[in-house]
Amino acid sequence: MKMKKNVETERMEIFLSYILLLGVSLSAFVIFLGIILAHIHPQSDFPGFLVIIKKGLKFNSYSLLVFGFLLLLATPIMRVLFSFVLFLLAKDWTYAFITLLVLLILLASLLLGSFKGMAFGP
Repeated sequence: MKMKKNVETERMEIFLSYILLLGVSLSAFVIFLGIILAHIHPQSDFPGFLVIIKKGLKFNSYSLLVFGFLLLLATPIMRVLFSFVLFLLAKDWTYAFITLLVLLILLASLLLGSFKGMAFGP
């Protein structure tokens, strides 16, 4: 029984590490494309994160950079979300509750910061 728990825990940790690896790799690739595109087609000034998000992400250097940074920001949030689901599936209620609290704190700080303009710029 103890061996089964260790195997399940190890599989869960490997799955969560792949989420982090995929998120960071994908965001690095998108940011790299944005930097390359910015050197090929330079633009005059950066309008700000919220302006780009409100107008929609288009295929230009600033939009790629913003999308890459949003992916990078979403990566740890997705890890916590998947951890919460995995703890629920494992019926580990204590860790599920703690993970839910961490997820709520992350989401609250992101939302509160974006309302004040601190998370995404002016």
